[in-house]
Parts: sequence; C-alpha cells; structure tokens
Amino acid sequence: MLKLNMKYLKLSGEIYQFGKYHRPNKIGIELCALYMILIIFSTFTGCEKNISVPQHLIGEWKTSSPEYVDRYLKITEHALIFGIGDGEEISQNIEGVNVKEENGEAIYAIHYKDKEEEKWSLVLIYSPSSGAIKLKNGNDIWEKVKTDSST
Repeated sequence: MLKLNMKYLKLSGEIYQFGKYHRPNKIGIELCALYMILIIFSTFTGCEKNISVPQHLIGEWKTSSPEYVDRYLKITEHALIFGIGDGEEISQNIEGVNVKEENGEAIYAIHYKDKEEEKWSLVLIYSPSSGAIKLKNGNDIWEKVKTDSST
C-alpha cells in the first residue's frame, strides 16, 4: 500500500489537503515579490547617483566672459549663491545632487528650491582635467576663484 505524506490546511473553516509536492510556499512567493520590487526600483533609479555636494565643486566660480563680469556662482555644502551684480546675491537651499559620468566628465544636477518653494535644477559639466565647469546651457568656462591659504 502506498503511504502519502499529507498535510492539512484550514482556511475559512474548510480543511484543504496538500500532498508532499503541493505545499504552499509562502517564503518563495514573498521572495519573488521582493525581487520584482527591486527590479522596478532599479529601473527608475537609472545610472544617476544621488550624492552630497563634492568638495571640488565647493567654492566661488567666475568666468572671464564680458557679460558676466560682475557675476559669480558660490557653491557650499547646503546652498547655491548666485552673484547677480551690483554686490547683490541670491541664495538657494540645495535639496540634492545627482551625478553621471559621460566622456570623461562629470555632469552634476544640483536640485534646489527658490523662495517660492519652486523646484529648479542647475546642471554643471565638470572637467577633472582642467578643474573648470561649464553650465549645461552655455559655452562659458567657469573657473574656481583661488583663495589665499595663509588667511
């Protein structure tokens, strides 16, 4: 006589019988669901990484372009400060920074909110070989202002 190893499961007042090879695998189902969530999440994150402001971007940046003679860009760990001329500046709080590598350059998207809580992004292309940046929507080269290290 054939002896089967049977298990019983009680659902909603009814008893269900499962054989040795027909047991519900709750752990397998949970792992499959977790795996699908991870695949979906990794698809949306893409190749960009969310990072803090890198040290090589922190500082004051100026360009030799005549139209920006009295303008500058200051980057701190927590703020973007735009020098808008006549000694005036506008400060914006940084919300996050994304970076991606392309053709030996780093492309930084600095996300910030203005005073009206509207979200903006400043996209900079950083060249490690020259140590200069370029705004994504411009051709002007911005160089970091050298500070006197003795003070």
